[in-house]
Amino acid sequence: MSRAPKWKVIVLLACGAGSALAANSPHIQYGFPAGGQQGSSFGVEIGGQFLLGSTNVLVSGEGVSVEIVKFGVRYEPRRFRQFVRNRENRMATLAAAREKNDTQEVAKLEKQIAQIEKQIAMADLPVGVDPYDKKDIAKYYKIDDKEQFNPQIEDRLRVKVNIDRNAPPGERELRVYTPAGLSNPIYFQVGTLAEIHEAEPNDDHMGPGLQTVEVPSVINGQVRPGDIDHFRFNANKGDSIVVDVGARRIIPYLADAVPGWFQAVVALYDEDGNEVAYEDDYKFNPDPVLFFDVPDTGTYTLSIRDSIYRGREDFIYRIAIGELPFITSIFPLGAQQGRDVDIALGGRNLPKTRLTGKLPADGFEVRHVSIKKQGYRSNEMPFAIGELNEIFEVEPNNAAEEAQPVRQPLTINGRIQQSGDVDVYGFNGKKGDSVSIEVVARRLNSPLDSVITLNGPGLENPVRNDDNMAKDEHLHLGAGLITHHADSYLHHELPATGRYTVEIGDAQAKGGHDYGYRLRISPSNPDFKLRMEPSGIQIAPGGTAAFTVRAMRQDGFDGKIKLEGANLPEGFSMSEALIPESSDMTRFTITAPKEIKGKAVCPEITGTGIVDGRPVTRPAVPVDNQMQAFLYRHLVPAKELVLAPVEQKPPLAFEARIPKSGVIELPAGQETRILLDGNIFAGQKGYTIKLDTPPEGFSTPKNGWVGRKQIKGKDGKKKNDKNLATGAILIKVEESVPPGTRSSLVVAAEVRQGRDSIYYPAPAIPIKVVKAE
Repeated sequence: MSRAPKWKVIVLLACGAGSALAANSPHIQYGFPAGGQQGSSFGVEIGGQFLLGSTNVLVSGEGVSVEIVKFGVRYEPRRFRQFVRNRENRMATLAAAREKNDTQEVAKLEKQIAQIEKQIAMADLPVGVDPYDKKDIAKYYKIDDKEQFNPQIEDRLRVKVNIDRNAPPGERELRVYTPAGLSNPIYFQVGTLAEIHEAEPNDDHMGPGLQTVEVPSVINGQVRPGDIDHFRFNANKGDSIVVDVGARRIIPYLADAVPGWFQAVVALYDEDGNEVAYEDDYKFNPDPVLFFDVPDTGTYTLSIRDSIYRGREDFIYRIAIGELPFITSIFPLGAQQGRDVDIALGGRNLPKTRLTGKLPADGFEVRHVSIKKQGYRSNEMPFAIGELNEIFEVEPNNAAEEAQPVRQPLTINGRIQQSGDVDVYGFNGKKGDSVSIEVVARRLNSPLDSVITLNGPGLENPVRNDDNMAKDEHLHLGAGLITHHADSYLHHELPATGRYTVEIGDAQAKGGHDYGYRLRISPSNPDFKLRMEPSGIQIAPGGTAAFTVRAMRQDGFDGKIKLEGANLPEGFSMSEALIPESSDMTRFTITAPKEIKGKAVCPEITGTGIVDGRPVTRPAVPVDNQMQAFLYRHLVPAKELVLAPVEQKPPLAFEARIPKSGVIELPAGQETRILLDGNIFAGQKGYTIKLDTPPEGFSTPKNGWVGRKQIKGKDGKKKNDKNLATGAILIKVEESVPPGTRSSLVVAAEVRQGRDSIYYPAPAIPIKVVKAE
């Protein structure tokens, strides 16, 4: 397991609502600029929803601090004008009420006007724009008539970022605290190159006043509707210029735009305005990378736009430009843990073409390799670390009669060297044995769109697989930023004893030096991977945070998976958590002690299952559920799980009464009443409670209740206790749930705050389904 990074906490957490499922939890859509250079201080605009009342900003890792400067709202023009009209109307009515000496009406109108002026004061306007000057406002809102106002980004939080000179460079995650919760993480980069911000106007690539940028540098900008941004730079003949665009990698998915991200396009023009280079992607990656060997010394112009001329404030980019090191391929794509490695590098401006070293004996599934030149680190390439024996492809192996003999289980490192190439491997199999064949290529940044074919005795037709996708309806479970699930997978029972062959090629008959792969051929290889959401949540003193863990099972593994937590500070406790046999999901909770310090906690959650008689432990990767283009959803990995402490106690804390056995038994086909105890700290008498994301087959016929416990006073009359609470909830188990099923249920109390609700969970309840008597 990796060490949890330190988080820089800037503002003391003076307010907060505890953990949990708030209807108005903060959401960040973008931060601009999305990074900065070591040793610099600069302003960042964060756009999103429910950012009002932000108390703190976190940036993962060391050496970055953030100060909150101002909150504002980018109002839709008609809405803002309505505020101004409402104020004018009430001011006129107020004048009339004062003439009539109607003190009650005057007080009411003054209160209404103060509220309207508060809304107007929150308008996110440029310095110098008078919110009450109609001409000024009309001019400001006519900056771009094509721009559509989006409620997802109407809240604006302006902050100042300070990056230490020695802050480690690389990708970070930025999150925002509000009283309602902890936001999703967004991309933020600490860089080593000079940073430049675009200066408008820059739409005309032949314009005389275009901004000239130094190379190497990083250019930060935003593409608005129909916008094209241009930048001039000087280059010498023979320079090998790399233009590396970050756009989709910064904001992986857009919920309300097709194809679901900012599709950047870049081009280069010479001094006469002739296009000399163009790129709209890089291999299968939507972010383009342009390589340009400078033919003549002179001034060149770089342009960037959206492929179909869309744009808005969250279409942001970072362009690294210069004679920068860039890795285009590595080989092999991985190696066995504990072994020496010799990795061949291909690319541009590389100071060396090989990396050597020794892998750890207990390595991770994937690490990343990069190379440094003149203070700038190249792009990172994923490198897999496996457990099986490994070999290399040996040519010729292009047909069944040339099949390279292999002995399973093993992983083969190979390449589809040229268009139309196929690689064939032969192995001996026995009737009734199951064989598992898996390609890992696209997940390791290879452009290969693999297709695998199994041939052999007893097979009437070849067994073939092209794309393999783990999904639950519209939710894609394991691919992160990959939307074309191009890696292949087969699991098949062999019908006869004899020699079988596995053929691998590209589905589009493409190939080349970059088309590497890792091909696993093994007997049935039961295993699992875990994904956990959300990746971050608030937690208050004595409060509880609830999480969902999903299991992606492989090769028929259907055993139970026990979850455990590590790196939990003293006083924090994790509920019993078990993914039952043949189930793919469970819930668990983490509860904080009654006193906690104001710093972020990064626990590490793992799951252990018994596979072929031995324990196998896998990390539960923190993820966030993001929507793409109105429909598809993806579990996007985060760097760490973050529990963000707040100082204010939750309004209540409660838990189920658990018997001495440690588990509550629920009869199948019946309803069971579960009793609850706890404390209420706020003034309400009680709260509605409900099941939160229950497993299939579990439900509650109606909401439960937790309220102040009634006690007898000295006068013998019943009264509500000051703090103690009690309650109950009915849980129904369908007859279809088999006896013996173990799981965890989470119940949460609903706390109303105006129009919104915040749900405070109790520690997860361990349950076991039993046969009804």
